[in-house]
Amino acid sequence: MYCKNCGRTVDDTSSYCNNCGARIDNKPNADASEDNSNLGFAILGFFIPIVGLILFLIYEEKKPKRAKSAGKGALIGFITEIVLAIILVILYVVFAASLFNNISNNIPAIGDVFSEETTDKILEKDVDVSFGEFKVTNNGYYSETSLDITVKNKAEEQCTYYITIEAVDANGARIDTDMIYADRLGAGQEIYLKAFEYVDQEKLNQFKNATFKVLEINKYDY
Repeated sequence: MYCKNCGRTVDDTSSYCNNCGARIDNKPNADASEDNSNLGFAILGFFIPIVGLILFLIYEEKKPKRAKSAGKGALIGFITEIVLAIILVILYVVFAASLFNNISNNIPAIGDVFSEETTDKILEKDVDVSFGEFKVTNNGYYSETSLDITVKNKAEEQCTYYITIEAVDANGARIDTDMIYADRLGAGQEIYLKAFEYVDQEKLNQFKNATFKVLEINKYDY
């Protein structure tokens, strides 16, 4: 063998060059012999890319093959996580859009909620509205008022009615209006309600002689 320092021939068993005194290293590099691709490093880097990156930096000079395994695993794991994140975002957007469309389609438009029938037709075939006495009670400070109203559902299905009541004087002039709400009346069911419970004190005399009538009805079918 030859000395790497001076090029002279050296005995294979010598540890030093007889010419220049340089050390002759006959032993194989232990680190190099132990350096090989490592599946464990690759798997660890795949599932935990940050750990794979750290291992790559630690072993890059000492054991480059192992470092390369960890680096490849980290790179593949990182790319896989990005792809999965993009897929999840796309699925979420699609699901959210589908959910929104379903909700939108299930929300009835105003034209679907309320019957397009006229008030006269609804009164004729679907509901009875009858008025009781308009009551005025003086409690010493102000007068409490109320108009008793009975609403009966004549329809064959459950319905809700929004009813606007009108108070008019002897000449047909409107004094005031009020709204009552008959909620979810079953077929043939009736309910007792009150209207005009808060009347302007200046209008009391007009109300005492007023005529009450249904101005408008909106019907909600279930």
